[in-house]
Amino acid sequence: MKLCSVSFISSLIALQLLPLFTIVNGQQATDSCNSTLPLKDLAFDSSHQCVEVWRVQNYILRYARTVENTWSFILSAPDSSAYIGIGFSTTGQMVGSSAVVGWITSDSRSGSAKQYLLGGKSPGGVIPDQGDLKIINGSLKIESVSSRLYLSFQLTAELPRERLLYARGPAEFFPSSPDFRLREHQFMTTTTINYNTGPATFGPTMSPGPGSSPPSPSSAYGLSPSLLFFFMGLVALKFY
Repeated sequence: MKLCSVSFISSLIALQLLPLFTIVNGQQATDSCNSTLPLKDLAFDSSHQCVEVWRVQNYILRYARTVENTWSFILSAPDSSAYIGIGFSTTGQMVGSSAVVGWITSDSRSGSAKQYLLGGKSPGGVIPDQGDLKIINGSLKIESVSSRLYLSFQLTAELPRERLLYARGPAEFFPSSPDFRLREHQFMTTTTINYNTGPATFGPTMSPGPGSSPPSPSSAYGLSPSLLFFFMGLVALKFY
């Protein structure tokens, strides 16, 4: 009975340490505003602004007004084998916004980036190669460096819209020819940014509404499933 109990406790400890190992291994894909930008062909001087716009997903936005009415943007995010996107909104809502979305496929590692008109919440309402962002020809691209994606582009605007949306798509789904339709995002959030000072106000992280899975009983009580299992194991051991 003692051997069984020790084995059981060892298994529970391993389950608790697994998320920690995952976090440690994922640190190589992190970025911060103190990091050196690894892209060689983008001339961002020391005057550019940098904001950690989505801490949960480690989304970093760098931007600068490079010349009069021309703004350069770089969105950095972990390469999770999914598309990443940034939307510019007048109301803070998705519908009616224009977005820049980029992805690099897992198989061929080829990258694509497009502007999308967010005309509705269904995939059919998200239209590629449309939108009202005045993107400078040849400036839109996406690169993968050290397990991170860098989506870069330049806009012509006196002042870009301050209400921004960020999204991460479902893993291993990439838009493809001929329609380049986007599947519904897995997670999204919103910010309001001050282009002069840099700080932003943050909205909540949201997952798809009607199609999302209901919370598990453990998450409803603020516990991870493995932590709940750990406590259940302790209770079970009490009765050995």
